[in-house]
Amino acid sequence: MTDENDVRKRAVAAVLSGVARKTAVVVSAAAVAALVLSVLRGDRWWFLPASVLFGGVLGVLNFRWLAIAVQRVYLRDGATPVTSNLAAAIINILKLSIIFVILFVVIKWQLLHVFGLVAGLTLCFFAIVWQGASAIRDTLKEKHQ
Repeated sequence: MTDENDVRKRAVAAVLSGVARKTAVVVSAAAVAALVLSVLRGDRWWFLPASVLFGGVLGVLNFRWLAIAVQRVYLRDGATPVTSNLAAAIINILKLSIIFVILFVVIKWQLLHVFGLVAGLTLCFFAIVWQGASAIRDTLKEKHQ
């Protein structure tokens, strides 16, 4: 049973690091493009790139919290479906409430650009899909060998 848990933990860690790396690549490229656009337009040069970076970091943080919740709730020894689902619901409500408060404060006080935040969050989602496609490709490659 311990070997199976170790395999699961390594798999989760690999997915987390893959998503974080891919998000860093995509969000960094988008932030550089936003920086160039902001400088060319003569706007506050930091406003849009910082928003993209913040959205990407918030997206990765959200994904990491989700992975930790799955590990602690569903992959725990002795977890029953009822308690796992209840714990997952409570954890997700708390997590989304924290993210909502952060986004509300940032948008209400106009600390960052709204479209930059949305772009950063969307790019994190793109990185998650990219990681999944890479995992499928690797699995298919292993089956053909």
